[in-house]
Amino acid sequence: MGIIDGKTICQVAMVVKDLEKTAGEYAKLFGVPMPEIFQVPPQEIAHTQFEGEPTKTRAKLAVFDLGQVVLELTQPDEEPSSWKDFLEKNGDGIHHIAFTTKDRDAVVKYFEEHGMPIRHYGEYPGGNYTVFDSREKFGTFLQVKEQE
Repeated sequence: MGIIDGKTICQVAMVVKDLEKTAGEYAKLFGVPMPEIFQVPPQEIAHTQFEGEPTKTRAKLAVFDLGQVVLELTQPDEEPSSWKDFLEKNGDGIHHIAFTTKDRDAVVKYFEEHGMPIRHYGEYPGGNYTVFDSREKFGTFLQVKEQE
């Protein structure tokens, strides 16, 4: 068994320049109401880090529930973040694919031992997320979410 169970996929996340416009297009495509737009909690709550340094990013997000998987749209702000860096280098696109884990420490160890350090980390009520610098090996960043 691998370090990540592929059946725990829970999210496809895109970075976009214009959250309201893109979310509106997806809402029309799916025939659903526009989801609530919210912000990443402040650094004091989220303990957000980008490349090992604290960041005050308050990116805006909208989430579509697609069953087992959610589609997360993120519009970065001007603070340092993986989202801002991705948007500046690539434009709109898929930032990461996320999986749930019950053993974040083992996953972190695996990725770091295989040359894919933590790129971005943050916390939210009930859990945390870790994005790894895995794009070279997997074609996108991979993320694990650990629920409390």
